[in-house]
Amino acid sequence: MNLDNTIHLIGRIREEANKLIKKELKELGIDNLAPSHGDILSALFNYEELTKTEIAEKIHRDRSTVTTLVNKLLKLRLVDSKENPEDRRSNKIYLTKKGKELKTGFTKISEKLYKIQYKDITEEEREVFRKVLKKMYKNF
Repeated sequence: MNLDNTIHLIGRIREEANKLIKKELKELGIDNLAPSHGDILSALFNYEELTKTEIAEKIHRDRSTVTTLVNKLLKLRLVDSKENPEDRRSNKIYLTKKGKELKTGFTKISEKLYKIQYKDITEEEREVFRKVLKKMYKNF
C-alpha cells in the first residue's frame, strides 16, 4: 500500500488558515475569539436564530462543544438566548447588536481566505479538488 501525507497537508492547511483568521480578527480588534467561534457566528449570520442542537448540526460539531463555544459568546455579549416557543426545553440563540456588527469583518476575512486558498488554481482544478475532498470525507 502506498502511503502519502494528504491528511498531514490538510491539517497544515487548516493550521495556516486558522493563523490567518486569528491575525485578521486581531486586526479588527477581536482577539478573544477562536476560529471555531466563527462557525457559530456564521451560522447565525445566515439563520438569525437557532437552538444549540441546530447549530451543532449546521457546523458539524458535538452539542457539548457548541454549548461551551456559545457560553463564551454569551459572556462576550455577541449572542443572547431566549426561550424556544416551539420547545420550552431549549433556547434559541441569536446575535446581539454587537454580534451583528461583526458580519462585515467576517465577510472580509472569508473573502481573503478564499482568494488565498485558490490563488493560481483554475476553476476546473477547484471543481476537481472539491469533488475529491467530498469523496474523502464520505469515506470516513
